[in-house]
Amino acid sequence: MSINFKLDDRRDVDSADDPWGRTWIGWAENLSDEEVYEQNRGVWLLGRRSRNERLATFSNQGRVKVVVAIEDFEDVPGGKQAIIGRVLSAGDPDYDALIGTAVDAFRNPVTYQEQGDRVCACGCGASVAGTVTFLPGHDQRAVHDRISKQWGSTLAFVRWFDDTYGRP
Repeated sequence: MSINFKLDDRRDVDSADDPWGRTWIGWAENLSDEEVYEQNRGVWLLGRRSRNERLATFSNQGRVKVVVAIEDFEDVPGGKQAIIGRVLSAGDPDYDALIGTAVDAFRNPVTYQEQGDRVCACGCGASVAGTVTFLPGHDQRAVHDRISKQWGSTLAFVRWFDDTYGRP
């Protein structure tokens, strides 16, 4: 999952009313990802759940525009928070998986997004959600399937392992 910040089109704000003294916020086509991140990374009301996220996205008009790897959080005057992170770019697997994807239509400006359709790592093709890699029990299935294919049985694998690496 990732935390998504929904941005309106770029607009001016009164720096006297902004905890960071910003003069503008939002997203525009002519801004770099770094500019969007720096202007919009903070002054959000974030719950404890946000501390479990490793990725943040910034979206505009229903599509992810910027992807950031979260490194930490900082407090902002007024009881709000900001993310501290590293802006990702093309070639990074998280960026490539998330950039341009649709976000939910909820009105809340901060939401949590599933990271697309992911499948169980055992190879069964079933969908997994959240941060899990395998469906329950499928990690063991994957290990045993591979042991059987290469060594014929678990006992044959254990004997091979002990002969090769010594008994643990």
